[in-house]
Amino acid sequence: MQTAKLGDRVRIQFQQLSQHSDATKKPRKPKTLEFTVGGREVVSGLSLGVEEMGFGDRKHFTLEPHDAYGSIQQSLIREIPRRRLPKQMALEVGKWLTHVEPVSGHRERVRIIEIKPLSIVVDGNHPLAGEVVELDVMLISVDSSSHANKTKQQFDEGGEG
Repeated sequence: MQTAKLGDRVRIQFQQLSQHSDATKKPRKPKTLEFTVGGREVVSGLSLGVEEMGFGDRKHFTLEPHDAYGSIQQSLIREIPRRRLPKQMALEVGKWLTHVEPVSGHRERVRIIEIKPLSIVVDGNHPLAGEVVELDVMLISVDSSSHANKTKQQFDEGGEG
């Protein structure tokens, strides 16, 4: 049986388990993902974790923050004066905005975490930064051919692969 090795292109089906306040773990809708084993397309714990898995193998991953989305970086949480936002913009906690750095033009997605009278507080961290991430993974395919990494990363919202 062919197993996944560093540099192979793999396709997996996975479910992320979400932690609820009552300590139960509820699976989310299954998704399919394609990436290169050992590459940087997905979090390192997953990218390296599928190595040696074969077609149809299932594995449960518990990824600590350093193997998933990293720790929370306080420098990515900042206050923005309301005067820099369009007056008609509807503001609500949890809403995603695109922040553009004035000098560099660099764009980043930020989430509103607090609304103050003269400013808003936004967070540019990944929503799962600082969290332990649990995944149930099944390997659907392995491509070790020379053209395996010539295709773009593929995502979909689930199904049978």
